[in-house]
Amino acid sequence: MPRARSLLAFAVVIAASAGCTPVAAPTTTTSALNSVIRISTRTAPYTDSSGQVWEAERGFTGGYQVNSVTTNPIASTPDSPLYQSEHWGMSSFSSVVPASSTYNVTLKMAEDFYSSANLRRFSVTAEGRTVVSDLDLYAVAGKYVAHDVTFSVPVTDGHLDLGFSSTVDHAKLDAISITMAGSSTTPPPAPTTTAPPVPAASTNPSGLSWMSGASGNGISDGSYAAWRGRKLDIAGSWADVAGASTNLWQLQPGFEYAADKWQGNMDLAVGALVSGETWGNAAGGAYDARWKESLTNLKNLWGARRGTVYIRFAHEMNGNWYPWSVNSSNYQDFMTSWKRYRALQKSIVPQAKLVFSVNRESVSTGMDWRKFFPGSAYVDVMSVDYYNQYPFVATTADWNSSVLQYDAYGAPKGLQRHLEFANSLGLPLAVSEWSNNADDGDSPAFIQSMFAFFKANAGTTAGKLLYDVQFDVDQDNLRWALYPSTRAPLAAAAYRNTW
Repeated sequence: MPRARSLLAFAVVIAASAGCTPVAAPTTTTSALNSVIRISTRTAPYTDSSGQVWEAERGFTGGYQVNSVTTNPIASTPDSPLYQSEHWGMSSFSSVVPASSTYNVTLKMAEDFYSSANLRRFSVTAEGRTVVSDLDLYAVAGKYVAHDVTFSVPVTDGHLDLGFSSTVDHAKLDAISITMAGSSTTPPPAPTTTAPPVPAASTNPSGLSWMSGASGNGISDGSYAAWRGRKLDIAGSWADVAGASTNLWQLQPGFEYAADKWQGNMDLAVGALVSGETWGNAAGGAYDARWKESLTNLKNLWGARRGTVYIRFAHEMNGNWYPWSVNSSNYQDFMTSWKRYRALQKSIVPQAKLVFSVNRESVSTGMDWRKFFPGSAYVDVMSVDYYNQYPFVATTADWNSSVLQYDAYGAPKGLQRHLEFANSLGLPLAVSEWSNNADDGDSPAFIQSMFAFFKANAGTTAGKLLYDVQFDVDQDNLRWALYPSTRAPLAAAAYRNTW
């Protein structure tokens, strides 16, 4: 749940370099039909020491192009200028190739920012096949040293497609060459016009391709669903204070989410520690009895309901406002404790799903929260709480830049970055809490952009959006609420119209 949080300045470490330009979707040029394709990341063509011309950059989706990111000479190459510009943070690259054939592809790279290992690691796919896995440029070559990676890849559709993902910081590339390895007289297939596939009918009560829900006012009685014009697939609730985590009052007979009132899915935030308790003691089993009691009560109270309960244990642990906050001094004990809880959950209520839920950015952790992720074997769903703040999104342009951000410790901050990290783990992503922040403004653009993002990335597999829960709890003078009363009427209207 939102709290008053200190704002950490977001450091865009490379954007301060000269000529940093956001990049749109790739376009095709006729020069791509040459048998040898050489593309730099410069804004103008470059002729190398052998007289070969490298095109100005093209073909990237997402990220930023940076001219002259460094003026330092690059070792192990006679062509330093080719490695002194870069494209970073991209999700993909595509180029038309002259024929269906096998191509030799060389990725040219040099680490020009970091001065130690394990600060940038990324992977590359070619035509869906991994060709570079968890590359750390500094670890393999050092700083300001050219490092080229060459591989062969068959292309059958007339387009060479590369994908980029990162586990630490972001991917980068300085130049790329593409050379046909085996000639083929078969031209790329001619484009055809076909009817788009008809999507399978949704099995969710909402009719949407992901589970869409809310927490707060009018969830179990159906009034919120009637207001928005769609049924709810999932409800959000909390059992995160002393006593509540074991008693689970909201699930008890006669209460809000008793079995006769709610049979759907639920995102349930369960507190891990109370004031005065520590992850060090938890790692030794000091709170196992309470955790067992909580899980046993959940098993009994949930019973044979049709829906799935998603347990957000120790939610927002990367903030500094809960007793279970994790930081650089206790993160090892946290990981041990999480694994203890996971073992209990699998033993007592195995049908539940365990959710690792972070705040969108870390506050006072002193570290990248990804370093205390316990491992995919101990988590079923990644989740992020994502409110319209720090920065406030007022326009589509604001949205487009904010979703690509990293926090002050280099961890994902923007929603796209959280989705990419979930994908790298082989897990789906949930947005367990989100809403407009009326203290900062009334933004229909934020609401509309959230819906578009959910729709574009919906699914149940790795790197897909599994569910969302709009935070409609009446607190902080209606700071987050859209229904029944709101201080953000434009955002509320956008939610009703969009959903």
